[in-house]
Amino acid sequence: MDFQSWRHVFKLDPNKRLTDEALQALIHSGTDAFLIGGTDGVDAENTFALYARVRDTGIPVALEISQPSQIIHGFDHYFVPTVLNAGTPEWVIGHHARAFERYGHVFDSRLVTAQGYLVLNPDAKVAKVTESRCDLSLEEAVSYAEVGHHLFRLPSLYIEYSGRFGDVDVLKEIRLALPDAHLFYGGGIDGEETARLMGAYADTVVVGNIIYEDLVGALATVQALR
Repeated sequence: MDFQSWRHVFKLDPNKRLTDEALQALIHSGTDAFLIGGTDGVDAENTFALYARVRDTGIPVALEISQPSQIIHGFDHYFVPTVLNAGTPEWVIGHHARAFERYGHVFDSRLVTAQGYLVLNPDAKVAKVTESRCDLSLEEAVSYAEVGHHLFRLPSLYIEYSGRFGDVDVLKEIRLALPDAHLFYGGGIDGEETARLMGAYADTVVVGNIIYEDLVGALATVQALR
């Protein structure tokens, strides 16, 4: 799957309620893909239940693997986050090694992509779980991204501010430093304006929480990125 062609992605949380009407609106919105994933309360059962609702829509469906127990077959693509600024090696390589030990022999490696996450909102659940060092200076944030791209040679980088809108200057400077990197951005995208602001520097903008708070605002983000 060529995720590099994705401009807009809706991120769906298996642990959050989504009505059939809302889901139909998302399906017909023109988004490029659905990304299924979440930080807490996510397991194989609710992940599969959500996947079953979107798998036959004609829209690519990817799984963000946050725990080995969450892995199920059938997705078009699998993203494996490695948190570059995590405070524990478990979120850099530990969980990943266990996932491959358990499932590596049954997966097509062409469907699996490592994503270097830079978690920058200290109040986000993902920051607390991964014990991420979020108080990075602008220069430090860029250097972490450069390590992920140049040294680790990760095929994509995800600038994550989950729960709030991020610092545009951080994304801008990472883009300037890494013009060839594929950048995902997620966090605080709540309508046209925020989507355009981050879309000026990110290749792929991920829209998540606003789906469950303001569906109209979420839908508006699609056309803002066209």
